[in-house]
Amino acid sequence: MVTININNKAYKMPERLTVEQYHSMLQFDWENPAFYPRIVSTLVGCSPFELTGAPEKSMVLAISFIVKSMNDRRECKHINMEEITFGQFVDLDVYLSLGLDKHFKDIIALIAPDAEWADEAMWAIERFAHFRTYTYRQYKTLFGLTDKEIDEAEHKADIDKMQVARSWYKVIVSLANDNILNIDEVTEQPLKKVLNFMALQKEKVLEENQRQLQQKRQYDLQRTRR
Repeated sequence: MVTININNKAYKMPERLTVEQYHSMLQFDWENPAFYPRIVSTLVGCSPFELTGAPEKSMVLAISFIVKSMNDRRECKHINMEEITFGQFVDLDVYLSLGLDKHFKDIIALIAPDAEWADEAMWAIERFAHFRTYTYRQYKTLFGLTDKEIDEAEHKADIDKMQVARSWYKVIVSLANDNILNIDEVTEQPLKKVLNFMALQKEKVLEENQRQLQQKRQYDLQRTRR
């Protein structure tokens, strides 16, 4: 346990953050130093007024310890990514798109429900993030994406975050044949089974479009020769 002196008072800084503490830290604007007293007070359990007028050097030191704890990672037990269901993948994809600050605990509940520490939880989240990117690359033709677009999507901050949720819901409804009673059956299917099915369906559509295009070209060519 690290102890920091602020305004002549010793405060104990936890060396590891719990999932709950990490979630609390995500709610603050870290780019604004005015929030530093609230961030530190939330973690050490004191009133932010006790830290009013604290030396800048002490606050920066306290924040640096918190940032280090937030950046730490430890391996933990998590769900098998290869056995994930279509519904789980969709939920996690939407949650990540909407932001960790809003859905950190929702994500953990799905991929590492036994994680108590933030360094374990974040390790599991990053594991899924890599799996998510790999999945988009593996099925980039299905999603109509290039490798560059996949890379850029990970860093874009100005995208319509709700569009991800809307797009996935349209896919689910289509696979359920517009029948609400079939939605659970669709989302409970293995992820790869659904994506392979969708990829085959798209391939058939593309082949049919190509066939019709060739027919039209032949027809236009015949008309030109007359």
